Amino acid sequence: MRKFLTGAALAVVVASVVAIGVAKAAAPGPDYLDAVSFTAVAKNANTATLSVTSKADIPRHPDAFISANPVVGFAWIDLATARVFVVTIHPVIGRDSHQRPDGWHAHTATLAGGATAPNDLCIASIDSAPTAGISIHGETIKVNVQQSDLRLVPGAFDAAVGFTIQLDSGCSSGLAVRIST
Repeated sequence: MRKFLTGAALAVVVASVVAIGVAKAAAPGPDYLDAVSFTAVAKNANTATLSVTSKADIPRHPDAFISANPVVGFAWIDLATARVFVVTIHPVIGRDSHQRPDGWHAHTATLAGGATAPNDLCIASIDSAPTAGISIHGETIKVNVQQSDLRLVPGAFDAAVGFTIQLDSGCSSGLAVRIST
């Protein structure tokens, strides 16, 4: 059975990181988190391909911004259900993926309202850590994943964004999504 951090466990880890002063970004993110286009399509009966293209080259390894935030990533969002498929990188809080514990890896999650400005949404739950093929080529990150791991059909995704996760007492999990612009 795969292990991944639940919202409560992640909140404790993130709170510890913030307490020692590592997470300090409160401004808009770098250009590589500004998504300008996305796709989410069925590749075949079993596999989906998702991609995001941003305004700048996406780093393969942690840079200063990634190293200063608890979690950095890209999310494909179904606005009707608040379900998301994300690829994240988070060297600050440590490992929660067997596939790529120190690099970009996938999760599914569910979002909710209630975040405190400047945050946008609350993390209601982190639901899984599926295996996915992730490639980065310049300004584009591409993901191949089993459709069953998405929890919905690829065409259900309405948007894709770059984001960070921040502490937020307005969220029952203690964690909020701050969309990068």
